[in-house]
Amino acid sequence: MFKIMKKNFLTLFFMITFFLPNKIVACDLLAVDIGSNKSTIENIFGKIDDENEGDPAFQMEEVIGATKSSGSKGLGGPVSVYSSEKNAFCEDIDFGEVTIKGYIVNNKVGALKIEVENGPNNEESNKGLLNKYVQSNFGTFDTQKKNWSGYKFWNIGNKLIYYYKIKNIDDEIIEGVAVTSPEYFDALVEREN
Repeated sequence: MFKIMKKNFLTLFFMITFFLPNKIVACDLLAVDIGSNKSTIENIFGKIDDENEGDPAFQMEEVIGATKSSGSKGLGGPVSVYSSEKNAFCEDIDFGEVTIKGYIVNNKVGALKIEVENGPNNEESNKGLLNKYVQSNFGTFDTQKKNWSGYKFWNIGNKLIYYYKIKNIDDEIIEGVAVTSPEYFDALVEREN
């Protein structure tokens, strides 16, 4: 009897693992392999190749500066930012109008960020879609005030999740969530070359 139950369990496990569509693992920031080769996020951004930089279809946004060297890890170097539309990363969850950004340092994935694209009245952030996703996936925090602003960090395994919602001087809300690691967090900090 135990052998039959074990066999049925293993069969069910393998069927679920191999036959469910890839969309189930889509939208999972924790699945982003920080520190891996940049090719691991080409499913989101397309071919990431330095030779494509002159191609108008190429999605490299900018080189934002350089990270500081972190001792023997050799993480210092220029940070390139790549942009894509939300459906490239997640078709199943409505984030509203967002941009997906990938941060590459020395040909390694340094971070992946989902950034809300607000209009002049902050329509997208006011919907609360990204905030709901963050709280349901990483942990709740008190945002009782309608105009809550601030940031929150979560350490999950070797990943660092960073959520922020702040107002700039023009009263525009800047909101996003990023996955990185303690070693690559500097990739998110813009510096002049």
